[in-house]
Amino acid sequence: MNNMTDFNDLHLLAGPDAVKEYIDFAINSVAACTSDTRATGQLTIWPEPKEIKTDLPLAPAFDAKTLLPPTLADFVLDEADRMPCSPDYIAAALIVCLGSVIGARCGIKPKRRDDWIVTPNLFGGIVGDPSSKKSPALGTVTRFLDRLEAKEAEKLEDAKKIFAAETAAFEAHQSAVKASMKKAAGGKGDHLKMNAAIADLQDLQAPEEPKERRFKSNDSTVEKLGDLLVHNPQGMLVYRDELIGLLASWEKEGKEGDKAFYLEGWNGTASFNIDRIGRGSLHIKNLCISVFGGIQPELLERYLAGITTSLDNDGRIQRFQVMVYPNAVAWEWRDRYPVKGAREAVRDLFDRLAVFDPVQDGAAPNDDFVKLPHFCFDDAAQDIFVEWCTELHTVHIAQEQNPLMQQHFGKFEKLFCSIALILHLAEGSIGPVTAPSALRAAAWCEYLTGHARRIYGLVEAAKVTTARMISRRLAEGKLDDGFTVRDMVRKQWSGVTSAMQTETALAILEENGHVQSQDGINPLGRPTVRYYVNPQIKKVAK
Repeated sequence: MNNMTDFNDLHLLAGPDAVKEYIDFAINSVAACTSDTRATGQLTIWPEPKEIKTDLPLAPAFDAKTLLPPTLADFVLDEADRMPCSPDYIAAALIVCLGSVIGARCGIKPKRRDDWIVTPNLFGGIVGDPSSKKSPALGTVTRFLDRLEAKEAEKLEDAKKIFAAETAAFEAHQSAVKASMKKAAGGKGDHLKMNAAIADLQDLQAPEEPKERRFKSNDSTVEKLGDLLVHNPQGMLVYRDELIGLLASWEKEGKEGDKAFYLEGWNGTASFNIDRIGRGSLHIKNLCISVFGGIQPELLERYLAGITTSLDNDGRIQRFQVMVYPNAVAWEWRDRYPVKGAREAVRDLFDRLAVFDPVQDGAAPNDDFVKLPHFCFDDAAQDIFVEWCTELHTVHIAQEQNPLMQQHFGKFEKLFCSIALILHLAEGSIGPVTAPSALRAAAWCEYLTGHARRIYGLVEAAKVTTARMISRRLAEGKLDDGFTVRDMVRKQWSGVTSAMQTETALAILEENGHVQSQDGINPLGRPTVRYYVNPQIKKVAK
């Protein structure tokens, strides 16, 4: 085809047989390739299309002896082995639930001279398929909170009886004083008696109605949760078996305030006011919320994809720092007795932390500038935290390329401090947080970094899932050859409802040989990019 640019030239100079001969030669001489002729008349040599796939990073192994003190490690490994399920599930739930019981009754002051204080409440979750035993694993830990609430319900019944008796006595005293006031008002010059009656009435104190102490809520509106937190300033756990329901509720129109409520509750140290017409106003002295639940990978994949494509990344998902996505555990039949004393030790730990006095355990009392009783690091633990913090900011955050991961690292200081305090109190230690707890907190941060990378890898997995879907539909002929981005957007297929999403998906398809792009001619404006479909994609589109 010397001096010829396309088959039109060849057809004019040598005839149709020459064109056919050249096409046959091209087909036979290119192994594993096919060809087609576009509207331009130019020959396209198609490569063998590749299977579109992505590999998530493997989850880091759970090292119970490094991450947990012996009492907690024995419980986690025993429960996970008997189920069986990933020990990561039980350990993550255990850490968050213990932090929720401690809540805002105390905190840790990471700096010696600064007023910065951190409460041990955390957000987290477990990611796994429906058959991965997420719910049973969560149940092995949340049952301790259920037990605490059952005990509080019994106390409430007794407190209500006392309240009823005290209310009757108050009303009787009130009636007697009012009778004295009427008598004094009827006489002449009984000002002294009236003043005495007024003083008596002012001195009367109505008994305070007892409120049930709550440790968790499964499904409540922000208004009801706020009402519960008014009477539970130490904080609560919001537990959702299906965490995606809570995350999705934050995206609903008119529920913007709900998301702000939870994000403020993650901080754990601020007050919060809720004002509603018809419901009045609520003042929450200290808004402290822990969150935990389960979620399926496919649902989390869609949620993360929605955040990244809508430019609506406000740091809410990065607050879920104790979220784990372990590798699947092979099922085996297990039927044995629990390790003696393992469950009982953790049960007693929850009972102790539910009523402990942080000041008696060595915390500094609150003052005008630090609103909560607080622990500090001892000298060795302080050095560990300073060194870890320096590496976090100068290495991990500074060199991180993934924006989601960089923002995730930005909240790691609270994670380190919270876990160090939780483990310190779980061991029954008195006084400052020591080096072993700080080292375990650092190990937790490294371990959870691996899980975060695996979870954020779902963002790329979502793009691949969308590209596979498009490939299947192109193989089915859902779009004509030579389609444009606009043509695909008009279809409003899931995951490609905008030009940005569509261009991303088509770039993946082109990289793997499923389509080829070509600049078209548009006399009215800039060239339009058109896409042509590899006729072989039916072999790999699944």
